[in-house]
Amino acid sequence: MKRKLLIIMCVFATNFVAAQCVPDMQFTAPGIYPDEATGIDDAIVGQPYSQVITIITPLDTNVEYNGIPIPVTIQSIELTSFTGLPQNFAYDCLAPNCIFDGGSTSCAVLYSTSDPTSSDIGSYQLIMTTTTTADAGIGIPITQDDIIDYYYLDIVNSTSTINYISYETFELKDAFPNPVNSNAKIQYVLGEDSEIYFELHNLLGEKIKSKLIKSNRGVNTFFVNVSNLTEGIYLYSITNGDIIQTKKMIIKH
Repeated sequence: MKRKLLIIMCVFATNFVAAQCVPDMQFTAPGIYPDEATGIDDAIVGQPYSQVITIITPLDTNVEYNGIPIPVTIQSIELTSFTGLPQNFAYDCLAPNCIFDGGSTSCAVLYSTSDPTSSDIGSYQLIMTTTTTADAGIGIPITQDDIIDYYYLDIVNSTSTINYISYETFELKDAFPNPVNSNAKIQYVLGEDSEIYFELHNLLGEKIKSKLIKSNRGVNTFFVNVSNLTEGIYLYSITNGDIIQTKKMIIKH
């Protein structure tokens, strides 16, 4: 009996520790942080993983009904599902049942239940669905379902790529996923710190998107939202002013 009680206490303690997180107070505007542009930290083979996500729920906002903006008061936003995590990863929320009250600041944590191994190496797209409940002053609450699909959890080897690149390295990786539905993950490897210029073109040569990115030596990552673009084949490229590399991206909704 004592042994069973000890096991139960250990399991409870492990879950309690996993659920603890502290919101990052540098963020004050409503949103989810890290945001789409920053992304979450990589997981490293052989090391425990923990990533805190800060959630600032707005108290009020506007929704469109028949093309007319209607002010509503947010009662809560509930995380209803979370898929895509590797089998040895889990999540927990500081808010009970992952229901975040309107106007609140809270957090969730992604963590490894066991250290990732070399067989886990890869990129995992995380899909979260939420249900927002709001008061529009019509006597009954209204709800809206949303999908958050811009997070990718990369599990990488503990040996840093930076030790294996020369100062001449300039390499553009394949977009992930490809075909892409909404958010494309773009990675590139540089041999030295520099600014790179990114462009996305259609097959007619028309520039669709562009941005200047301050980049570091090693692997750099950013995301491109293509949900508003028509299906088809596009070309994306990076250049540092001297070298240009181009790859193909397929958009399929």
